[in-house]
Amino acid sequence: MLRALICVGTLTMPVAALAAVTLGGGKFTAGDLHKLCTQTDAISRAACVAYIKGAADGVFNTIDAIGGTTGPRVGQYFCLPERVESQRLVDAIRRFVAENPDTAEYNASTAVSLGLEKAFPCKSE
Repeated sequence: MLRALICVGTLTMPVAALAAVTLGGGKFTAGDLHKLCTQTDAISRAACVAYIKGAADGVFNTIDAIGGTTGPRVGQYFCLPERVESQRLVDAIRRFVAENPDTAEYNASTAVSLGLEKAFPCKSE
C-alpha cells in the first residue's frame, strides 16, 4: 500500500507543478518551460524532465508513425542516443531557448522539438 501511495505521489507531482505554472491560462510557452526548468526544487525539476521527455516522445512517435521503419527519415527532427541522460535533454532545451530568445513565445513542445534537433541531429546513413 505504501508503495502504491509513493508511486501515485511521484506521478502527480510533475502534473501539479505544470498546472501551477499554467494556471494563468493560455498556452504553455517555451519561456514558461525555460522558467520551470531553471527552478531548483525537486517538483519543478521533475515536471521539467517529464514535460521534455513527454514532448520528445510525442514528436518522435508522430514522425515515426508517418515516416517509415528505422533510421533517420525525411521529416525526422532529432535522433536521440540510446540511454541519453535526462539532464542532457534539459540542458539542450534550456540552451536552445536562451540562445534563441525569439522562441520564448513558441509552444513549449515546438521548442523541445527544435532544441533537440539542434542538439541531437540525425546523421545520414
